[in-house]
Amino acid sequence: MRRPIRMTLLFCAVMAAAIPASASAATVGISDQQPSTFTNPLYAPLKLKVARVITPYDVLKEPAEKARLDEWIHNAKLAKQTMLISFEHSRVPSKYNKAPSVATYTKAIKAFKKKYGSKFDISPWNEVNVCQAKGRQEGQPAKICKSATGPKLVAQYYSAARSVFKGRKIVALDILDGSNVGGAVSYLRKFKKYVKGTPTYWGIHNYSDTNRGSYSRTSRLIKEIGNKRAQIWLTETGGQLKLRGKVYGEAKAAKALKCMFSMPRRYKQIKRLYIYQFNGADASNDFDAGLINPDNTLREGYTVVQKRTSATCRP
Repeated sequence: MRRPIRMTLLFCAVMAAAIPASASAATVGISDQQPSTFTNPLYAPLKLKVARVITPYDVLKEPAEKARLDEWIHNAKLAKQTMLISFEHSRVPSKYNKAPSVATYTKAIKAFKKKYGSKFDISPWNEVNVCQAKGRQEGQPAKICKSATGPKLVAQYYSAARSVFKGRKIVALDILDGSNVGGAVSYLRKFKKYVKGTPTYWGIHNYSDTNRGSYSRTSRLIKEIGNKRAQIWLTETGGQLKLRGKVYGEAKAAKALKCMFSMPRRYKQIKRLYIYQFNGADASNDFDAGLINPDNTLREGYTVVQKRTSATCRP
């Protein structure tokens, strides 16, 4: 049920101190592209500590993207967030569907470090196993998303990021589970053959599990990672109200968030949850997983996150 903003703020103030310390075994944060997230008065009561943003690897060459990132970083710093930068394809029309060479990628992230510093956690490439549809920028270039070529190239990006951002937490792989997790498992297995060293941090986007009330895909990916000392970060997770235009609604999204909070209790390696996303989308968008509505009223999922409410995943 929607509430007026003044009632919402009163509710948030009352509830802010009510989050039990043991409610989640993992650090909880947000993945959201909007700089206004951190200045919204509804954000602070959630007591989120980490924040993730997706940005082009060559962001410094794209003025609009750079301006947005500048504001995002500025606001996230003011909100005292530990920031995770997740690089992906260019937004330049002639390059968005092309994977950069390792040399080009390395040069670009060195320029990023020179501009912004190195006090970030880094994901070398976002959601590696999702391909771009023809004529659309969402997803990744074919050379990256295809398992025949992607794992080797992404392993090289990972090595480059480790070299450039020495001493920082570097996520080895950001991978989407998918309704059929077999493709993700295959990609991960091939990546392990090419990657140098033993990665400490791994990223999983487990929407298919949380929104289907399941643990099976997350379990298979963690098993394939194999290293019991590694940390698993759910770098995108949460409850979807709308996907590809199909509406699921607030109650189902809230249920998915409760399922999400049960994950770290079942899998002790899961140390971070990045909920995607804070801001809700307008009606014209074909995807929406926001915790608040576009008019700044609360959704059911907001209270789930604020209270860190956990429930066993069930269909």
